[in-house]
Amino acid sequence: MTATERSGLGPARTEIRDTVIRMRADLAHRWTLAELAQDAHLSRSRLGGLFVEQFGVPPIMLLARLRVREMARLLRESDMTVDQIGVRVGWRNRGHAAEQFAKTMGVTPTAYRTEYRQQTRQTADDLTGCLWCGQPLPATDDDRKTRRSDGDPLIHG
Repeated sequence: MTATERSGLGPARTEIRDTVIRMRADLAHRWTLAELAQDAHLSRSRLGGLFVEQFGVPPIMLLARLRVREMARLLRESDMTVDQIGVRVGWRNRGHAAEQFAKTMGVTPTAYRTEYRQQTRQTADDLTGCLWCGQPLPATDDDRKTRRSDGDPLIHG
């Protein structure tokens, strides 16, 4: 069941589903409402109305959200610059990409990447203790052997 179906709006019409699939498949394309409507064999106003019914936003706003979502994924998973990512998802201007990202996510793309990497690093640092109880472990025991992190018998008896 889709989020739209759970919301009580019913399943997406084929034209709407196909339009979203086309947008997702080519985020870098400079989609226009006229082009999307023509591809869906609907008028611009009908397409816009169906999108608002189905998703609560017009097609171009949904496209912006899809771009932000992909931009966030690329910020997390790649070392591409914000400019490169912006172009890849369809924004030619870094300022516009950053503005749209910040409007949707509440932080700039650079801050998002920094926060994500700090959280990931912190999570990795948190895993340096005993996996059984979480207590920090010294690097070596008295015999200079590496301590086990899966329930060290010298700590847990």
